[in-house]
Amino acid sequence: MISKTRRTILQTLATSTAGLMVGPLRAQEGWPTRQIRIVVPVAAGGIIDLVSRNLAEALRVPLGVPIIVESRPGADHIIGTQFVAKSDPDGYTWLCGSVPFTTTPHLLSKPPFAPLQDFKPVALLATSPNVLVVPTTLGVRTIKELIALGRSKSDGLTYVNPGNGSSNHLGTEQLRAATDLAMTGILYKGQPPAVVDLLSGRVDFMVMSSSLATPHIKAGKLVPLASVASQRLPQLPDVPTMKEVGFESVTVIPWFGILVPAATPGAIVERIHREIRGAAATDAYRAGIDRIGAVPALDQSSADFAAMLRAEYDQWPALFERAGITKS
Repeated sequence: MISKTRRTILQTLATSTAGLMVGPLRAQEGWPTRQIRIVVPVAAGGIIDLVSRNLAEALRVPLGVPIIVESRPGADHIIGTQFVAKSDPDGYTWLCGSVPFTTTPHLLSKPPFAPLQDFKPVALLATSPNVLVVPTTLGVRTIKELIALGRSKSDGLTYVNPGNGSSNHLGTEQLRAATDLAMTGILYKGQPPAVVDLLSGRVDFMVMSSSLATPHIKAGKLVPLASVASQRLPQLPDVPTMKEVGFESVTVIPWFGILVPAATPGAIVERIHREIRGAAATDAYRAGIDRIGAVPALDQSSADFAAMLRAEYDQWPALFERAGITKS
């Protein structure tokens, strides 16, 4: 028989435990009740920022709360990414990540975040495929001609490297591995500063963002040789993919997706994913992505996005080793 005192203690404990459980459950059921912020780990105005703002506008009415896009740039995405990793896991702080989310930890001896442990992937938003381009003055029109030119030169080819570990750099390293060509990278602080040198012919080629390359292609200043994409790009329908020209191992495609702190409740993650996929199916959202020059992501699950990130994360060490990229 349980004594009255013991029974009272057990009842008190049960009530307290139930209270602890009900609080978070009620918070999940009522989510969202206040402003949501999407943290962008780069300066405002870039494609990640534009993709995030397009999403924020598409979700404003369905979620019924303000959604702001907050830039926290610096240190190759680290500052903004680390900020979100340390934020409260309540569904009100999101990260819009891209390729450096998986590359940065391999580039640092003491990485400040672990992408596969510190975050839950929610939804892939869009991709922005790159295009291999050469200046018109180089005189080549196909990737085979570029390779032949490289083999004919004792010092090989020069290429634009807008940042170590960037999708442009990594795609070029995949091309180097596939062709065994001698290549020398010219390092720039981002893609825009490199365009002048590329257009003038001071650099032989670049794996460039399709949104940045397209105006110069249409103006006749750059020649597109192949796109790094799963299918031909709508804005460049005559340009073959890397797979079509025999280089299916060149696969690095810039992506943009939403992630939240790892301890965020599953019910909230599922709700965010559901709302994003609903917004992504609207004409307004897709038109916004098209204006940015990106490609809307396929309708996939959070698990699909997580598997994509795992595969991407696991491929970098071998590529970095081949390219001679060392940790800092």
